Amino acid sequence: DLNHSNQYITGLALCALGTICSPEMSRDLGGEVERLMKSTNPYLKKKAVLCAVRIIRKVPEQYDVFQNSVRSLLTEKNHGVLLTAMTLANEMCQQNAQALHSFRKLVPNLVRILKTLIMSGYSPEHDVAGISDPFLQIYLLRLLRVLGRNDNEASETMNDILAQVSTNTENSKNVGNAILYETVLTIMDIKSESGLRVLAVNILGRFLINNDKNIRYVALNTLLRVVHADHNAVQRHRATVV
Repeated sequence: DLNHSNQYITGLALCALGTICSPEMSRDLGGEVERLMKSTNPYLKKKAVLCAVRIIRKVPEQYDVFQNSVRSLLTEKNHGVLLTAMTLANEMCQQNAQALHSFRKLVPNLVRILKTLIMSGYSPEHDVAGISDPFLQIYLLRLLRVLGRNDNEASETMNDILAQVSTNTENSKNVGNAILYETVLTIMDIKSESGLRVLAVNILGRFLINNDKNIRYVALNTLLRVVHADHNAVQRHRATVV
């Protein structure tokens, strides 16, 4: 079925493989999945990448089978394929130190993708409440967070773009707040500059006075997690918390 001419049958086979595969099946069929990741069909690419995510979770050492293909997919123009590639890269980095070291070299490329998203004009295909593909932005931020953790060079490369996202993202709607929340988590988790950390805490300060109780709760919970990183910046919002 993985070689079937009908894309939907192949896609179903990939879904089944990702769901039921044993470590032995993963090793035997990993090459077939990797081949489909190189397909010219975006539908099959997405299915193959998501299947690879399941394989990596079960057999982390399989990362070397998919590594080169993932690096190539991170230059894709199709947002759906790019989003699934981010998911796989994130999983590989969390499972394998060698993969983490390898993907850190791609931080400048990821920063460029994020910059293009926040600077691009209206695109009806990807626009959600006036923001260009917030789902892809969030997955980019999560991957950057993993790559920048405990690494000064990678963190320095992403400092500027994190500042741009923090200042340019509209916060009047939940979709913008979701991006700002992920940005705050990324800033506080990497080796970011002190000024950027203050900016992140100030975003949480704005969340504290939001009319939405859920956003206020998220702000309080996040402040509790980041207070150890910048106590003085959090202290400025003590009156609001009280």
